[in-house]
Order: sequence, then C-alpha cells, then structure tokens
Amino acid sequence: MTPRVATVLSARDWESGLVVQAKETAELRLVLRAYRPEEVEEEAHRLDVVVAGAETTWVTPARLAAWRRRGLRVVGIFPCGDDPARRRLVAGGADRVLPDDTPAGEVVRVIRLLQPATAVAPAPAAGRVALVTGPRGAPGRTEVALALALRWAARQRTLLLDLDLDAPGLAVRLGRAPRPDLLDAAEAVHETGALPPRLVVPFGPLGVVVGSTRRDDGLLPPHAAADVAAAAAALAEVVVLDAGARGGDDPLVKGADLAVLVAEASPVGLVRAARQVADWAGPQPHLVLNRVRASQAAEVVAAARRWTGLEPAAVVPERSAITAASRAARCPARSLHRALRRLEPRG
Repeated sequence: MTPRVATVLSARDWESGLVVQAKETAELRLVLRAYRPEEVEEEAHRLDVVVAGAETTWVTPARLAAWRRRGLRVVGIFPCGDDPARRRLVAGGADRVLPDDTPAGEVVRVIRLLQPATAVAPAPAAGRVALVTGPRGAPGRTEVALALALRWAARQRTLLLDLDLDAPGLAVRLGRAPRPDLLDAAEAVHETGALPPRLVVPFGPLGVVVGSTRRDDGLLPPHAAADVAAAAAALAEVVVLDAGARGGDDPLVKGADLAVLVAEASPVGLVRAARQVADWAGPQPHLVLNRVRASQAAEVVAAARRWTGLEPAAVVPERSAITAASRAARCPARSLHRALRRLEPRG
C-alpha cells in the first residue's frame, strides 16, 4: 500500500527534497503540505504518516502525541547537532527521528517501512474536552467554567485550565498564588509533551492550572496553550477550558467535545453572542444566559432564540449569593450549580 503522507512546510531543504522525491518516484502519496497545525487535524482521516521538522515552532511533543492518538505515524526531522530538538521529537513519541541531512530517498524508505496504523497498538484515549467561551465584556465565563468543573469532578477526574490569554482571572477567583501558571505548564509541555502533576494545583476535588499574567515574558502563543490542553487531556477524564473570548473558528473551539457559550442577559450581551455564533465552526454551542432577572426571564429567552438561533441550555438567575461566592474565593453558589445541571461533558 502506498503510504499517504503530510509534510509540515519548512524552509529547510529536507522538506522540499522529500516533496521532489515523492513526485519523481511515486513511492508515497503526498496528500498535504501543512502550514498550520489544524490542517493536519482536519485531514487526519486521509493520512497515514506526518513528517515534521523540529524547527517549526508548533511541532511540539504535545502536538506529536496528539497525532499519535489519532493513529498517525510520525517521522520527526531535527537540525543536525541540535540535540534538544531531537529529544523533543522523541518525547512526543515520533516513530522515527532523523537528522535533516538524511537523503530524501532514505526518508522515503523509512516512511514505507513504518507499520501501518492498524497494526500499531492504539494510544491511550484522551479525556473529553469541554470549552467555555463567550464574547468580550465579562459575561461570567470563569464562574460557569468553575461550577461545571467542580460538578463533574465529583464523578470523574477533572482538570480546569485557564486559557484566557487576554484576561486570565482564575487565580484571583480561587484566591490562589499566581505561580505555577499556564506559562510554566507550556514550557514543561514543550520540552516533554507531558503536563507535570506539580504544576496542577488542587481546589477541592478539582485540579487547576491558572492563567499567566506575566506580560514581561511575552504573550503565550495560541498553539502553546492548545498543547497544554492536549497534554491535560492525557491526564484526566474531563478537561474544562476557561478559554476567554474566542472566535467560533478557533482550533480549540472546533476541537472541543462540548462547547459552552456564556452570554450576559442584556441587549449588548446578546448582540455580542449573536456575532460570535455567526462565525461558529465548532460543535453546536450550548448557550448559557447569565444574570437573568426573574421578571425578564421569558423575554430574555425569547430574545436569545431570535438573535442567536440557539435554545438556551441554562438560564442563570441574577442572585447576590452567586456574586458573593465569586468575590470571596468560595465554591460557586448552589443556585448556579442547579442552573447548569443539564450540561454534561458527553453532551
């Protein structure tokens, strides 16, 4: 069988040489030359092997491990003499790791000798991923994410990650120290492909990775946050992502098993939510209307249906107990838990 191959685009000679060799010999079928990580994810059903160079910033151990979980074989290419790059490819579980001066014909031979996906033991299943997002303007994403994660943690091993790269608030909400944080987790995952337990802090039955506010160290690249999420999914049955305000076509949104969209129950909040839904490309979101006054509930639900086209999955009442719990670093109020009871990570 002719292997179906994707390469990760690279300015180094190994990639262009492999493309030429593939076309001249027809010993493998080149399906994709990927520029972005989500391209491989989208075409995974048409692929057998991915050939990726460590010089590409998003070719990380976590990314390689995610491809392996999909049943793809991986050949890693590293710059000659760059031993840290070689070790990252090995940590990600690459089937073969080759220096970038390996002749293209030899790379093709290595690819053809790899075991087909069906003959390799499947990688451990990843946990389910529930993503909580919503438009800008503090609609209550963090409080909803925390309440969902705590409820699910009573039955399953659950991790909560603050992936809001613009305004992370989970550490303050829980009264936790700002370190270790998401940046620490991303650096560890980049090197080893795994999320070390020492970087996960407990909050009751829940494991938490708080967001990073270290702006002096620069903003975390989106692909690095996605790698931390993938590594967390290898540790837990359920991973809840407090994802901040993300576009509906964001790779994290598209890859989630359950997407929750939190909208403030106000005219501005509903318009912002409608704009987010208009660009949605992931699983159909479960709409949570937050801070709903009892006297306006029917009107708000009707407006949400009209503006977003979604049937609200939860209506969270405007209660002083919910606000008080969030300001005092306590567990979310019972009324919030009751409002969210219909949402499940396998929904």
